[in-house]
Amino acid sequence: MTGRIWIAIGLLAGFAAAGACGDDSSDDTDVADVRDVRDVEDEGTSCPSPTELCGTTCVNTQSSHEHCGGCDQPCGANEICRGGVCELDCPDGPYDDCGGEICTSLLSDPAHCGTCGHACGAGEKCSCGECVAACHDFNTDAGHCGACGQPCDTGEVCCCGECMAESACPDPCPMIDLPAQLECGGGCVDGRSDMMHCGSCGHACSVTERCGDAVCTSDLCTGANEVYCNGHCTILRNDSENCGRCDNACNPDTEYCFEGVCRTS
Repeated sequence: MTGRIWIAIGLLAGFAAAGACGDDSSDDTDVADVRDVRDVEDEGTSCPSPTELCGTTCVNTQSSHEHCGGCDQPCGANEICRGGVCELDCPDGPYDDCGGEICTSLLSDPAHCGTCGHACGAGEKCSCGECVAACHDFNTDAGHCGACGQPCDTGEVCCCGECMAESACPDPCPMIDLPAQLECGGGCVDGRSDMMHCGSCGHACSVTERCGDAVCTSDLCTGANEVYCNGHCTILRNDSENCGRCDNACNPDTEYCFEGVCRTS
């Protein structure tokens, strides 16, 4: 009888030990699960404002040409990203999109003459940002002598595209006269320098070119790795105003340009 009691006690002890082992296994599994979650969180990427994670890179979607306003939302070839919105990338100078879908010159557009929205009347042309009956003649116009916005001083006349005293002006002019302005779409255009009508109506230069002597020219920079961007030579690898491409500006408060990419500190 006593032997059977001890056997029963031994069996109960064995069951208790087995149960304890099962509990330890459960605890180990729970600990492993918590550790795995923590590791995944530690491996996650947190991007500082105003950037966000696009793929594996923190990107400023307010200025990124490839991720404008959100990941994988690229701007077009002739657009720039400003404030998370794709806008036309108009050349520097008197050019503006005036809220439309094309760049225009405020010097010659009869619908936006001088300023956006200022339209010329019937029969008028836009010349040098002014609504006039006929295009300005750079050879003789004292208000625009040689080019738009080059007035002669009081007492001078515009002679052959140069300002001088009237007594010094030969008649007829022995020098080669300046070419007349092109009439393009109701506007008067200086084809020698107009980025939208370089040499002929509708012949536009890109932002990496300059219109000089009626020809779009790109070989303007002599320094190593320099590119011409809207009036000056720059190195796209480290220019925060032209980071990686012309007019791609980094956020001046939070970013810098490194190897053509806007990066946060």
